Amino acid sequence: MIKLQENLFSICSLIAFTVLLNSCNYTFLKSETTNSNQAFNLPAEKISQLSYSAISRMVFEPKCVGCHGDSGNIRLETYSEVVRNLDLIKKTVFVLHSMPKKASLTDEEMAYLWNWINLGAPEQAKNGTSLPPPDPLVPSFDSINKHVFQATCIHCHKPDGTGKRVMLDHQSLLNSPLELILPGNPDESGLVVDIERIDEKRMPPAKDGYSALSDQTKQVIRQWIRNGAKD
Repeated sequence: MIKLQENLFSICSLIAFTVLLNSCNYTFLKSETTNSNQAFNLPAEKISQLSYSAISRMVFEPKCVGCHGDSGNIRLETYSEVVRNLDLIKKTVFVLHSMPKKASLTDEEMAYLWNWINLGAPEQAKNGTSLPPPDPLVPSFDSINKHVFQATCIHCHKPDGTGKRVMLDHQSLLNSPLELILPGNPDESGLVVDIERIDEKRMPPAKDGYSALSDQTKQVIRQWIRNGAKD
C-alpha cells in the first residue's frame, strides 16, 4: 500500500512538473514576442505602406527563397504559401531565431517583417501605396554580388568552404581558368551554364537544399555579362 502511494506521488509530481514546464515555455514564448514587438517599432506612415510585395522583395526573395523555393519542403514564393506558414515564420524568426539558416536578417528587415505580420500580413498596403523596392537587383557586379553571391553562394564559395576552388570576387570570376565569365558572351560563360542547367550539377546545388535562381535573376546575370561584366 505504501509503495502504491509512493508511485502515485511520483506520477503526480511528474505531471505537475510537466505542466509547470509547459507553462514556463508559454511564458517565455509570450515574453519573447512581446519584447520583439517593443524592439521593432516603425513610423505609422511606413507601417501603412507594408504589403506582401514589399516584404517579399525585402526579406523572402533575398533571404528565404534560396532554400524555401523549388527545393524546399516549405515554399515561400507566393503570398498564399507565406500566409499558410505565417505562424512557423514568426516562431522560427522571432522566438527560436533559427531562420534564416544561411543569412541572418538585419534589424530593419526584422522590423518590417514583424510589423507586417502584426498587421495581419496584408497582401496590399493599407494606404494603397507600397514601399519602394529596396535597392533592386540590376546588371552590375556590385548588385549581383550583394543580392546573389553574398545572399546565396558565399556560404560555400569562401576560402574555407566546400566551393573554395571557385571564388566569386570580380577578378577571380574574370580570371578563372574555368571560363566562368566571358565578357559579351553569356551563352558560353561557365557561370551562366551552371545556374541554368537542370541536372544535379546545377548551381546553387539542390542537394544542399538550395532552390534554383529565379528566371529574373538569371536574366540580370546574363545582361551583366552581355554588357561586358564590368563593375
